[in-house]
Amino acid sequence: MNRRTAAQIGRYLLSFVLVVVAVAAIYPLLFTVVSSLKSQGGFSQDPLGLPTSVTFDNYVEAFRRMNMPRLLLNSLIATLGGLVLSVLAALLVAYAVTKLRFRGGKVIFLVIIVTLTIPSQAIIYPLYQTVLDLGMSGQYQGLILAFAAFGLPLGTYQLAGYFQQVPDELIEAARVDGAGHFTILFRLLTPIAAPALSALAIFNFVWMWNDLLLPLVIMGGSERKTLMVGVSLLTGQYDVSVPLVSAGLIVALLPVLIMYLVFQRQLVSGALAGSGK
Repeated sequence: MNRRTAAQIGRYLLSFVLVVVAVAAIYPLLFTVVSSLKSQGGFSQDPLGLPTSVTFDNYVEAFRRMNMPRLLLNSLIATLGGLVLSVLAALLVAYAVTKLRFRGGKVIFLVIIVTLTIPSQAIIYPLYQTVLDLGMSGQYQGLILAFAAFGLPLGTYQLAGYFQQVPDELIEAARVDGAGHFTILFRLLTPIAAPALSALAIFNFVWMWNDLLLPLVIMGGSERKTLMVGVSLLTGQYDVSVPLVSAGLIVALLPVLIMYLVFQRQLVSGALAGSGK
């Protein structure tokens, strides 16, 4: 077997693997869309097949059972609040541990990065107890702070990688010109890390919008519950209507899909720029 034939076989195998991965990634979404267009009887007769007759009754029922405008507003407030706070905190921490050179900075950075390996389920009880002690159970600020805390480690890790590429001589020159810490951070370093910030904002938005565990624990069934919690409450005590839940999930996923379609170029450029650092 010559080198050219081996290269062709390698490309075919890679294409096959990519197709399999793409199908595995897209199939759950297609299954959800198709299921939402079936009646409960049609789904029971043929769960995996195409609908014999398309119906939008599940979407009407989902809107009827859920206060959709309020749930959308709740999700938007919690997601945008957590997004802004997590990105701002990550900027400040990444700048502090990479450019301020204070004693213990590397240890603090290492501790923050280590928290990436801790699953949220492992600390959910102390988190809930802290929220209770602060009187923030069922409040927007409790969920926003939780989102920011869980989003801080990844944001710090990504931004620190960009800030470390900036020469210290450039920082010193800015200080000689009279620039303070906030001027250096927001007018010098932030534009350099713009691709990472874009990708981080999109990833955090998708995660915070789709997250169920933190909103369910902190908000519960209060009037400030998020859209994903509302969708989870569509399930009955003794039975689950898959078409109805699927319709609710599609409605909940629409903002995420729209954001991805609008900002996919920034997401790709941010990921590629990060891979080159």
